[in-house]
Amino acid sequence: MSYFPMMVKLDGKKVLIIGGGVEGLKKTRILHDFGAEICLISKDALKEAAELASRYEEREFRDTDITDEHDLIVAATDDRELNKRISRLARDKRIPVNVVDDEELCSFIFPAIVKDKDVVCAVSSGGKSPYITQYIKALLSKLLPENIGEINDRMGEYRKQAKKELKEAIDRRSFLKKKLEEELGTDIGLS
Repeated sequence: MSYFPMMVKLDGKKVLIIGGGVEGLKKTRILHDFGAEICLISKDALKEAAELASRYEEREFRDTDITDEHDLIVAATDDRELNKRISRLARDKRIPVNVVDDEELCSFIFPAIVKDKDVVCAVSSGGKSPYITQYIKALLSKLLPENIGEINDRMGEYRKQAKKELKEAIDRRSFLKKKLEEELGTDIGLS
């Protein structure tokens, strides 16, 4: 069964990451980029992971580290038995958990992401093939205009303007389509 794609606002959400190695660093970078408040627990975290975390605790994981205050949990250790325990503890508390490179222990997975400001494209293979997702991510990166985030910001302003000035939905759609075509310099082919 495929995963349902759901965009979640992480700004200020409390995320616990256990493990500060290469995989922990990758997850820390992604979650930091989306504004999460990260607590990193690792006996020997990479310097960048420790610096990106809102709080770094240089120590071993304890079962009591998983509390109801966490919105997400990521297990990124090299110890599968420890990752299993973290997954079980998180699930018992109904906290979404990702166990890096171990889909069966996850309640959510990380997609490959293309991001420019508020424009976010996510690609998933259901955990089956990271190479497929990376390939599609590369294609998307080439297809999107370099300044799509800035265009999106301007389109947000045009949308506010349209809501104020145009009463009919059909007129708002027509106005916004025209503005997007002007921004992109091409006919977008949408009605």
